[in-house]
Amino acid sequence: MARDQIFFGRQVLKEALQQKLKVQEIYFEGKHDKEYCENILRSFSQPVSLVHNLPREVPGAHAQGVAFRIDHEFYLDSLPEDFEEKFPRILLLNHLQDVQNLGAIIRSAAAFGFDLLVHENRRSVQLSPTAVRISQGQAFRVKFWEPSNLSPFIDKLRDRGFEVVGLDLEKAGPLFRWKPAPRVAFVLGSEESGIQKSLLDRLDQCLKIPIQANVESLNVSHAASIAMAWVFGSSASK
Repeated sequence: MARDQIFFGRQVLKEALQQKLKVQEIYFEGKHDKEYCENILRSFSQPVSLVHNLPREVPGAHAQGVAFRIDHEFYLDSLPEDFEEKFPRILLLNHLQDVQNLGAIIRSAAAFGFDLLVHENRRSVQLSPTAVRISQGQAFRVKFWEPSNLSPFIDKLRDRGFEVVGLDLEKAGPLFRWKPAPRVAFVLGSEESGIQKSLLDRLDQCLKIPIQANVESLNVSHAASIAMAWVFGSSASK
């Protein structure tokens, strides 16, 4: 994803300003949109030029009359040497395909303290302005990394003291009886085929979320939210 990008949505703009990111230009559609932009800029005391009319590439139906240009690096070029200290909770996305799911997962990850999201650089949905909008701007709060293969990274996580757990329905124990370790990495599979077998063989264990017998499964973003909330709540109660 390019550093210099145009994003859209009122809450996304507000989140970028809250994170004290340097907004280069703000675009507005109508009179009330301009007033919103002027008011929020006064709240954050950041002088930014306002431009009438949204850029052509912005989807008007989802922009809420507001877009902005920003230079921000979401992806790490490489992991810091002490990544286990900076990112004690990590989410691994194994060939996730749907941008809606990615955006929803990012929002939950920010809420529950999973500050690093890792996905393969091929056959996986990439972060985009649409995903950032679906996350309601929470993508500005987390970091991303995209290796070519998750298997070596899982091995490294285990060497660094992480408990690496997959969310799966086969041969899995119940999530709500599990006591998370201080360092946890969750692996989520694709919407269609789940976690690759080559990764399943590397995990410490698999967990499942108990649901009614007549319901086939949960959406991957909903399952991710429940699992991350369980880790967050478990650590908060200690």
